[in-house]
Amino acid sequence: MFRTILLAALCGLCFLGGKPEATGQTLRLQQVLDSALQFHPVRRAAALKAQQQRELLPTATALPDPVLNLESPTGNFYTLGLTQSFDFPAVYRRQKALQQTQLERANTEIAVVEQELKYRVALAFTDWQYQYAVLSRLAAQDSAAQATAAAAERLFQQGQGDALQAQFARLQAATGSVRLRQAERGVLLAWENLRALSGLQRQGLPEPFDVRLLAPLESSGAGMAGTPAGRVGELGVAVAERELVLTQSRQLPRLTLGYLNQGDRNSPWHNRFNVGLNVPLWRKQYSAGTQAAKTGVDIARQHLATQSLEWQVALGRAQAEAAQQRQALVEYADLVLPAARSLSDTARRLYEGGLSDLSAYLRYRNDALEAELSHCGLQRDAQVSALTLLLLNGRL
Repeated sequence: MFRTILLAALCGLCFLGGKPEATGQTLRLQQVLDSALQFHPVRRAAALKAQQQRELLPTATALPDPVLNLESPTGNFYTLGLTQSFDFPAVYRRQKALQQTQLERANTEIAVVEQELKYRVALAFTDWQYQYAVLSRLAAQDSAAQATAAAAERLFQQGQGDALQAQFARLQAATGSVRLRQAERGVLLAWENLRALSGLQRQGLPEPFDVRLLAPLESSGAGMAGTPAGRVGELGVAVAERELVLTQSRQLPRLTLGYLNQGDRNSPWHNRFNVGLNVPLWRKQYSAGTQAAKTGVDIARQHLATQSLEWQVALGRAQAEAAQQRQALVEYADLVLPAARSLSDTARRLYEGGLSDLSAYLRYRNDALEAELSHCGLQRDAQVSALTLLLLNGRL
C-alpha cells in the first residue's frame, strides 16, 4: 500500500521534459532583435551621427566669407570695396573626398553598432531561455517532490511508513522548493534585463534553443575585412590618408580677388580690381602639419593591424569553444541523457518491485534531474559560442 501510493504520486508528475504552465505567445529571438533595433537609443545615436556627417557635406566646398571694406583713399570721399579669397580647386576636391569618406565610415558604424546591440540582446535572450528551461524542470520536480513528501508523511502518521524515509522526502521537497523560488527569480531578472534592452513590454514564453545556431559556421574567406568592424577600420585608414593629402594641399597658395577704388572718384572702373596671392612662406609650420598627418596614417594602420590580430585570436578561441560545446552536446544526447532516463526508469521499476527503498529512488531521480540541468547549461554555452562566432563574422 505504501509503495503504491508513493508511486502514484511520483509517476503522476514526471520532471523529464516537463514545463510549468504559462500563457502568452512564444517570443522568437528575431522578434526580440527587431524590437531592440527599433527601441534602443544607441542605434538612433549612430544613425544621427551619420546624418550629421551627411549634413556637413556642403561645408566641404564652402568659401571664406567675403570682406567688405570702407575706405577713404584720398581723404576726400569714401569708397566701398569687396575682397574674396579662394583656395585652389584641388583643395575643395580633397575636402569633399575627406567628408565623403567620413560619411561612409559613419554609415558603416551603424552596422557595427547594430551587430553589437544584437549580440547583447541575444545573450540576454539566451540567459532567459536557460533560466526558463531550468524553471521548467525544477517546477515539475517540485510538484512530484511535494506530492511524495505529503504521501510519505501521511503514511508515516498512519503507522505504515518509515520515519527516516518520510524525513528524507521532506528534505527533498524543501530543497526543491528553495531551488524553484531561486529559478523563478532568475527568470524574472533575465526577463527584466531583456526587456530593458529590447523595449518589449508583454512577456511571453521563450522559444526553445535554436539548434540551427549550433551548426558550424562557414567562413566567408574575407577575414576581418568582410565584417562591418573591419570595414570601419579600413575607412579609418582612408580618412587618415585623405587628411594627409588635404594637409599637403594647404601648402598651395590662396588666390584673393577684390574690387576697391584706390584712386580718385573718377578713376576708370577696370583699374579698381585687384588680385592677390597668399604665399605659404613659413614652410616649417606646414612641414610640421604634414609630418603629423603622416604619423596619423601610421597610427590608423597600426590600430587596424591591432584590431585584425585581436579578431583572429578571438575568432580562433570562439571556433574552438563552439566545436567543444557542439561535441559535448552530441555526447550528452547520445550518452548522458539516455543514461539519465534509463536510471530514472530503472529506479522506479526496482522500487515498484520492492528491490529498492524510497530514499534510493529519490536520489536516483535527483541525479537524473542534475543531468537534465547540466544539459540546459551546455545548450546555453553552445548558443553563446555560436552567437560570438556570428558577431565576429558580422553575420548576426
